[in-house]
Amino acid sequence: MAQDKDTHPKRRVLLVRGGILSRYSGLGGAFHDLRTSLQEGQIRDWECAGTEEYNLPAGASGLRRIMKRWFGHPKQIGRSVRNLHNTGSLDLIHVADQEQAHLIPKHSPVPVVVYIHDFFHLFPETISLNGERIEVGEQRPPLYRRSDLKRLMKGIGRANAIICNTQATESLCRKHFPDKPLYRIPYGLDTAKFAPVSPLPSPPSGLSSANCNLLIVGSHDPRKRLKFLIRMLSKLPEELLQSLMVHHIGGDFCPYGGMAASEYASQHSVPWTQVGGDISDNVLNHYRWHTEALLFPSGAEGFGYPPVESMAAGQPVLASNRPAHNELMPDGQCIDAEDEDAWREAIQEIHARWVARSGADREPDQNLIKHVEFLSPERFHRDMSDAWAEISSL
Repeated sequence: MAQDKDTHPKRRVLLVRGGILSRYSGLGGAFHDLRTSLQEGQIRDWECAGTEEYNLPAGASGLRRIMKRWFGHPKQIGRSVRNLHNTGSLDLIHVADQEQAHLIPKHSPVPVVVYIHDFFHLFPETISLNGERIEVGEQRPPLYRRSDLKRLMKGIGRANAIICNTQATESLCRKHFPDKPLYRIPYGLDTAKFAPVSPLPSPPSGLSSANCNLLIVGSHDPRKRLKFLIRMLSKLPEELLQSLMVHHIGGDFCPYGGMAASEYASQHSVPWTQVGGDISDNVLNHYRWHTEALLFPSGAEGFGYPPVESMAAGQPVLASNRPAHNELMPDGQCIDAEDEDAWREAIQEIHARWVARSGADREPDQNLIKHVEFLSPERFHRDMSDAWAEISSL
């Protein structure tokens, strides 16, 4: 008698990454969501064989971190893989991202797949936008990092297959690893987490109805182009500029040797509020619901969560026509990354709509909410299950 389809034994996948990351970071959030989906039984035919990651105290020395990353953690993974395989409890190893590819065992008893989010550091480049040279990835890594990158490349070479998230990354995978089985599976997005409620809650205390409030989410990484944004805003008509308030969610320290965005904005007389990065999902949603638009001038993204999360919240997004957000935005809605006039015109349109409402709340854009349905978790779970099934049979 055939076994019931819903009761056949599930295959088991071991999730592997390095040091624990905050769920509020891009890579950390993607890993957290994947593990949660597995643990809650949302990925058909699969269950979690375990998670291998580690946590070091904030004050751990560089040497201790290197020893853990290069030696201690790989040995621990090797032991776990052997134990799970010997007990018949392992069918596949999933390595969370390219920065953990060195963890792929040299002689794995089961297939291994690595999820590549971007190639910024493995294949760094310099792009020129508005005459400004922007380094994407670390151009001159120190000696220990060069050794680390070699380990990552060798690890990817040992993988049985690659999963990536966007067309831009897929193209690079095919260029640099042409013989690897490759699957493109964009992230899943639980749009219900971002959907605006009715009536809207009170805005965060830093928002005033007297201002046309704009939102920025991101770090000081040069590819985020915060300086371009500030210079562009500073050239708006004076009366309009003084009615704006830009709210930056992210750190106020530039680890790249440059000036903090808030200081740069002050020098250019751009109204700027530094919110910080340590806020809850709930508070961040309040900013999305109560600000007029997200400004996202980034020159390069592996995926770019902020635009899709803002669209899921019904918030207008002004994003540059660059990978990978130009794959995720509605057709024709990205702005030329170098056209300052087009950026100012788009902001003036946002401002005009704010003026016309005379203080009333902005209505969520239902078309944007509908647009991001292609990133549904159900699609992600189905595609991941199918890819894992094929890879585990390699």
